[in-house]
Amino acid sequence: MTIAIISMLASLLIVAVNPGRQFAKARDTQRSTDLYALLSAIYQYSSEHSGAWPDTDGNPVTSNFPTSATCIGTNPGCFNLAAAGVAGETIVPVYMASLPQDPTTGNSPGNIGYTIYVDANNRIHASATGEIEGTITITR
Repeated sequence: MTIAIISMLASLLIVAVNPGRQFAKARDTQRSTDLYALLSAIYQYSSEHSGAWPDTDGNPVTSNFPTSATCIGTNPGCFNLAAAGVAGETIVPVYMASLPQDPTTGNSPGNIGYTIYVDANNRIHASATGEIEGTITITR
């Protein structure tokens, strides 16, 4: 009888706590933190380079920083944010030790699981696909 009561209470506690949902919330929080870190590194670079966004075209007069939502990584079609910037002052390792990766989908440098772009008002948007919150977007 005592074991049955303890079992019922334990099952109610597991249902109430819902560990799957708690882990999903934690991963969404990590995604938000990663996006803030990416934007901070980009803005730090920009402030130290007369407002220029880090880019990979090698021409200081032009910029190939994405103007529409683009994945971050080394895959074709993605923006290689890690290598963006002027020679010797790239985002990685000068402004970040390494790029963060999505806790569930960003398991390769080819696509870290986040997207980024600058809009017509010169604001940076970084996004991730969340598990609980849907799309997580940070704009600065």
